[in-house]
Amino acid sequence: MAYEFASASSQSLNTTSTPVSGVPVTLSCWVKCNTLPSVQTCIFGIGVNTTVNSTYITLELQSTNRPQAVHRSSVIASSNATTGSIIAGEWFHLCGVFETNALRTIYWNGVASTANTTSVTPFTATRIQIGRRPNTIATGAAFLTGNVAESGIWNAALSPAEIGSLAKGMTCDKIRPQSLVFYAPLVRDLIDQKGGLTITNNNGATVAAHPRVYA
Repeated sequence: MAYEFASASSQSLNTTSTPVSGVPVTLSCWVKCNTLPSVQTCIFGIGVNTTVNSTYITLELQSTNRPQAVHRSSVIASSNATTGSIIAGEWFHLCGVFETNALRTIYWNGVASTANTTSVTPFTATRIQIGRRPNTIATGAAFLTGNVAESGIWNAALSPAEIGSLAKGMTCDKIRPQSLVFYAPLVRDLIDQKGGLTITNNNGATVAAHPRVYA
């Protein structure tokens, strides 16, 4: 079972700490949008527990329904998938590789975008969020309407081959396990299988059918 979020109900999952504070970091998850978003939408990320919508590293969807890896601090920097668009009701895999504060790439179903090299001021992340941007304010929260599964964080930049394996359905714990610091399969139970972080369900996100993966 995955977890399903309704933006109208401000649903999300979060932790109050994170085992990785900044780059290098890789974020990976499976996503299914019930309807195509008409505004910027956040799927999964790390950031600062603040009332200022300014510091985060996230996987997002543009209003044009294309995935992007976003690093925001002194500026907003993003690596955008440039071809095609998501299809409502179909699962897809996203992976964002943030190698440095001036290099990031989004992988959509295992295919890399052009890297973005805009320089961003470093910051120290303090929380993980799934289904919205990692902050505590409603404005700019970018809530998701859709499903998320197999959320993983590595304190390293995964290789294209490793990301390709994830996109084919390999579970996070089988990919560079020595660098995996957070793994929430979201199979009904809200468990971080790697670091044991407590995951809070905000406003009643519900379980839903899981994508096919290979343990």
